[in-house]
Amino acid sequence: MKRLRQRLALCSASLALLAGCQTTPPAGGPTPEAARASFLLLGEQHDNPLHHAQRAAWLRQLAAANHAAGRETWVVFEQMDRANDAALQQSVRQQHANATMVAEAGGLELKAWAWPLHQPLFDAALAGDVHLAGGNLSRDAVRRVVREGRAAVPADLLPLLDAPGWLPADQQAVEADIEASHCGALPPSLFGPMALAQRVRDAAMAQAMLTAAAASEPAGQAPQVVLIAGNGHVRSDLGVPFYLRAAGVQAAQIVSVAWLEPDGSGDAGRYQQVQRTATAPRPDPCEDMKKPG
Repeated sequence: MKRLRQRLALCSASLALLAGCQTTPPAGGPTPEAARASFLLLGEQHDNPLHHAQRAAWLRQLAAANHAAGRETWVVFEQMDRANDAALQQSVRQQHANATMVAEAGGLELKAWAWPLHQPLFDAALAGDVHLAGGNLSRDAVRRVVREGRAAVPADLLPLLDAPGWLPADQQAVEADIEASHCGALPPSLFGPMALAQRVRDAAMAQAMLTAAAASEPAGQAPQVVLIAGNGHVRSDLGVPFYLRAAGVQAAQIVSVAWLEPDGSGDAGRYQQVQRTATAPRPDPCEDMKKPG
């Protein structure tokens, strides 16, 4: 979270510089594969307003198409705590519900996520009359996992974590990503605990998507469940899709789409689809970590 706050330090400047772009997402909408998917994961670089604007445009189109076809739409947010779903549902039912009210009810920490960066997505979801759900664990719950390990993992997530298929190479890859994301400044003793926390968060989002799918009223076809999360969470190999497959979801039902900037070309193979945008202005996220003391 510290690194996220560093990367969002110039969010106000980013919003000002890209405000015009936010209202003009690309003409192309969801691909046919994305529109058909039962489980659709839409990634982001958290501080890029274009990623939020373009995915909001996708959400509007998906919700409209699903509604016309008699298909329910659920949107699960990484930015909201799954433990707050009762308050979230109550907020959505309010007569004058708005994006900020709903986001706060769902446990989104406005300052930490540099609100209103994600507001276009909430606006689109409310306009589309879709179902909303939180997918993440609270920061305190994640900290407990880092401190206490498996003993702090919520019981409903253990079957997903223990499902076969997670290899030593996968563990090494997650730990390497954690080291890189902390600019090499993280003590090696924390690689394993933080990798576990990452896995638990991914499993929680997968479980939230599965719960949303199961909660839909019986209809002529399965609902579409959309996840809004960071690119690292939606990657097909080690992220939320891994846990969906571990739960028995067929790979053909899952589509993962990353929103990447031009310098993210090396990550493209982790996803089924990639959307490209301009780079958002931001400070060097490693600058403070490089300072002595």
